[in-house]
Amino acid sequence: MKYRIGVDIGGTSVKLAAVDSEYIVHDKLRFPTGEGCTSEFIINGIIENCKILMEKYDVEAIGVGSAGRVDSARGMVLRAGNLPFKNEPVVEKLVKALGVPAFIDNDGTCALIGEKTAGACKGCEDALIITIGTGIGGAILIGDRVVRGHNNRAGELGHFILDRNGVDCECGLRGCFERYASATALIEMTEKAVLESPDSIIADEAKKGINGKTAFDAKDRGCPVAISLLDEYGRVLADGLNSLIHIFQPQAIVLSGGVSNQGEGLMSLVRPHLFGECKVLITALKGDGGIIGASLLGTPHST
Repeated sequence: MKYRIGVDIGGTSVKLAAVDSEYIVHDKLRFPTGEGCTSEFIINGIIENCKILMEKYDVEAIGVGSAGRVDSARGMVLRAGNLPFKNEPVVEKLVKALGVPAFIDNDGTCALIGEKTAGACKGCEDALIITIGTGIGGAILIGDRVVRGHNNRAGELGHFILDRNGVDCECGLRGCFERYASATALIEMTEKAVLESPDSIIADEAKKGINGKTAFDAKDRGCPVAISLLDEYGRVLADGLNSLIHIFQPQAIVLSGGVSNQGEGLMSLVRPHLFGECKVLITALKGDGGIIGASLLGTPHST
């Protein structure tokens, strides 16, 4: 059996795996990106981990999904706010090192390809995916085709403005959706709540380390501070989703990324504030949508 390797480059880690023709993920590997890492470290990490997979599987191609601005025609990551890439020729380096065809696209686009092929919006001709992680990414499906824009940069769904006088964003704008509804924003809200309420349950949970799950864990313990914080987070996430529903009128919006791991815990915050007939769903592929979608780059599924 032939396999394809899917690589998902995020703001905090790189995940990759071999994917078979039934879209089953095999031997998922991961290594951190993190603050201070270089583009050379990331590329070399991908190459070395691909070699591990290629020793075991008959690999015919490699597909890479990367956060940031990607030029898929030239095989490059032009810029990525949470990654050290600048005009990085990813495909050229992978082909030279590994000797098989390689492809690259935006990570949000890859996640959408995965979901429309094997996940939550399978069968939909009009859908959006929102990836809620370090930032907010996304992708657009209209008429069963991925919308990329004339410069291959359509789908930056984290960068419409909720508050023009709001928080500065790495994209150069102010008050972007990403700055209020990403996992990073949720962590910042949690850190503020801990400082303001040092005797609360959420402060106790924070002793384990603060991440996107901390507030949810505190809410499960009945913490009123966490309940209030997450109610506000759910409202702002729903504000963004309602805006996108009005603009695109999709059949479905799929929520992916780290925060979506909360499943019904997240949907219970968002659902009361949604408008319209669009279905808002949690990814059916969990953390593997980006890997599956990336593995399909260069095939008819990626059009």
